[in-house]
Amino acid sequence: MTAAIVPTDFLAPERLWLLVIVALLGAGYLAVLRWRQAAQVRFTQIDLLDDIAPRRPRWRRHVIAAIQLVGLALGVMAIARPVERTSERTETEGRILVLFDVSLSMMATDVEPDRFEAAKQAAREFVDNVDETVEVGLVSFSGIVDVAVQPTLNRSLLDQGIDNLELAESTAIGDALTTGSRVLTRLADGSPDRDPSIPPGVLVLLTDGETTVGLPTEVGTQAAVDAGVPVFTIAFGTQQGEIPDPVTREIIPVPVRPDELRDVAEQTGGVAYEAATDEELANAYEEIRNQLGETLGDAIEIVAEQTWKWTLASIAVLALAWSLGLWWLRGLV
Repeated sequence: MTAAIVPTDFLAPERLWLLVIVALLGAGYLAVLRWRQAAQVRFTQIDLLDDIAPRRPRWRRHVIAAIQLVGLALGVMAIARPVERTSERTETEGRILVLFDVSLSMMATDVEPDRFEAAKQAAREFVDNVDETVEVGLVSFSGIVDVAVQPTLNRSLLDQGIDNLELAESTAIGDALTTGSRVLTRLADGSPDRDPSIPPGVLVLLTDGETTVGLPTEVGTQAAVDAGVPVFTIAFGTQQGEIPDPVTREIIPVPVRPDELRDVAEQTGGVAYEAATDEELANAYEEIRNQLGETLGDAIEIVAEQTWKWTLASIAVLALAWSLGLWWLRGLV
């Protein structure tokens, strides 16, 4: 469990108006002091004042009065029932798996400096900006699928995983979706307190193409649906993308293909995005982050009443004033 502390507030804030009474008591104390001083000067001869008016520890009386007022104010705060609010989210609710396309079409330069480098930079920024309590993992896929980094809170490990990505031939989107769904399900099943109504996590699929090898995309989509895993898809690139053939060096067009990805998002309960520039890709990641709270379930608010703390503080302060009164004013100690 992780918790985020919210500033203290009150269950009965309307009772704080009683602080006005405390303020009036303070004003009354000051008024009495002024009246007594004026009365002594008016009705007593100055040369006899020291003999008639008893000597009193003036500043000490004021300190004790101030402490008493503070104690009363703390008591009013206790009556207003102060609380501390926290929100908790389980690790199962905070798990993201990024599926990163490393097929050769990602070397297209229609996005500066090229799709691959722009996508890696955007992925780093996405990972860095995800809430620190949310686990993030990385899966790369070309013709084969590799779980590069298991879901973790270690952001530096993820950065290393992104840095180590390498391009390869073919695109296995169906296999990547299936693998990602299995990873999230396995981790969620390992949590004894898992709520089955909450998704085991989400998949963020970044690719510029369509499935060319392995399981059809539809099969991978169904695997995500069966696991209850929403898939957020990002179609990255433009229709003008092209790369040289690795063997013949012939120029091959590699336009982005968003239609298949849109179907994946719709069927799994995610959202589909299209990004033709590095800025649009960053915006897509930002939108995904904003939606993760709703997709992964609402955080549970826990309210802890703090009345006892304020009551104890009030008693302690008033006890201090009483003790000082005995010590300073009556000489009983």
